[in-house]
Amino acid sequence: MLSEWGWNEEFECKDSADGALVGRILSQREDTYTVVTAEGRRAATPAGVLFHRGDEEARPAVGDWVVLETTPEDGAMVTAVLPRRSRFLREAPGGRGVAQVVASNVDVVFLVTPVSEVNPNRLERFLVAICAGGAEPVVVLSKGDLATPEQRLAAMAEVRGLMEGLSVLCTTTPWSHREEVCAEFEPILQPAVTYALVGSSGAGKSTLLNALVGSDLQETGSVREGDGKGRHVTSFRELFALSNGALVMDTPGMREFALWSDEGGLERVFTDVVRRAQECRFSNCAHLAEPGCVVRGAVEDGVLGGRRLESWRSLQAEMGENEDRRAVMQARRNRGDLRRKKKRDTRFSRS
Repeated sequence: MLSEWGWNEEFECKDSADGALVGRILSQREDTYTVVTAEGRRAATPAGVLFHRGDEEARPAVGDWVVLETTPEDGAMVTAVLPRRSRFLREAPGGRGVAQVVASNVDVVFLVTPVSEVNPNRLERFLVAICAGGAEPVVVLSKGDLATPEQRLAAMAEVRGLMEGLSVLCTTTPWSHREEVCAEFEPILQPAVTYALVGSSGAGKSTLLNALVGSDLQETGSVREGDGKGRHVTSFRELFALSNGALVMDTPGMREFALWSDEGGLERVFTDVVRRAQECRFSNCAHLAEPGCVVRGAVEDGVLGGRRLESWRSLQAEMGENEDRRAVMQARRNRGDLRRKKKRDTRFSRS
């Protein structure tokens, strides 16, 4: 049964104890998780702080494979999280300097954006995060029925230029086009493979999921008159099984998306820029106005877009600044932990 939810030999080689009840988190409502196990679905709660990998959230996430411990009251607690094969991260809102796990153990991430709202800089930001986490990105241009054929073709061409080998789909989401939508995704969706839908609020993720499933699993918002933009509805993450066995996770729309780490994401998304940067005569070339700069030369010759170069440099600078800021915040947390430890030691010594 667990193999239907993505369990394979790779996870079996991890830290799961013999005889332990293992399951996958399908959804989360505050501190209660729905976990599917070989014995069926059951509710579970986390047994305190389970792990802390780097600065990732110290709690389970939807898509995680976990170890459960049953209680006498027929409840269950999540006592361990198995190592993640992939993860889609962003910096948690609020500037706390910690990572938020948007999706875990995902094979393919569908990055959904309306065909009329293509923002290259924002899409590149998402693509870097997807690639850094180990998943394969696919861009889905939604609401294609609201654009002309020429606009759809132009948008697809622009998005394909954001990353070498990037797959791009343009689809309509109204129920009257459901068969067309399903036919578009049929060659991609495979049994026991996990897919996640991510993107901005109102991009059409839940509407797309409902079309693929064939029922109203997720509530959807109406499209505003005037600008054709959807309203944000989904407020939590949940993993669904389609009729063909594919697993699709819906996620809340993200109004803000701060990158967490690079981990090779920049190099993969900006292969065209990185390749030319490696050909520069100076290893520390800033690609601004240095004589003989291959990157600047490619821009001047029209081979490389100026926006593309600026986006790469901007993301590089942003991640460097974020790392410095997080290091300062971590040092402050460490000093606070040290002060609290000294106070506890003082109280114990007096008693």
